[in-house]
Amino acid sequence: MPEHTLPASAPALLARVHDLHFSYGTSPVFSGLNLIIHPGLNLVHGGESCGKTSLLLLLARVVPAQKGAVEWLWLDPAQSLRQAPAPCVYWMDPRDAQHDAIAARTYFELLHARHADFSQPDLDALVQDLGLSEQLDKPLYMLSTGSKRKVWLAGAFASRCRLTLIDEPFAALDQRSIACVKAWLNHAAQDSERACVFADYEAPEGVRIVHSIALDALAMRV
Repeated sequence: MPEHTLPASAPALLARVHDLHFSYGTSPVFSGLNLIIHPGLNLVHGGESCGKTSLLLLLARVVPAQKGAVEWLWLDPAQSLRQAPAPCVYWMDPRDAQHDAIAARTYFELLHARHADFSQPDLDALVQDLGLSEQLDKPLYMLSTGSKRKVWLAGAFASRCRLTLIDEPFAALDQRSIACVKAWLNHAAQDSERACVFADYEAPEGVRIVHSIALDALAMRV
């Protein structure tokens, strides 16, 4: 796994959620939610329908909050007001079919063009580790659920964004791939410049979590 040189100084935290209110129609998800995202590896965990995926969508600014703010703290105040996802953030909904017509190789080329710190050596290692070599030129709609998730995971780690958001990283994966993803998550845990946030039901064994966010335990969540 390639090593990356980090700057001498790094921000104390990468993102902040302040007084966040969010609902789907009349069904509240968060009410007055406050939290911070640290550099390294952050776990968002909790039971079914506690808002894990919703929080990732809010952190990515894919959906807007009804009240409150999600701040990307590496940007200046004027930039942080923008609501569209930026090239410094990686998010891919594993259920999204928007890229199904293109090949995995083309998807990675799009990421390479979009993200300034995209690492081709990292991608090459991930393709090998996740067994994607024979899948690169197939349209994504032809891939199994597990293989598509491997594509999203390879893109997430290779893009090396300031904020990387991953939903249920081990779902539909074989044991070899799970071990590979754990190794890359542990690599992300050592990063003092970037933040990786992943959502799951509980903390996985063998993964070094820097900061844990238990949505079930947050008193201000409805």
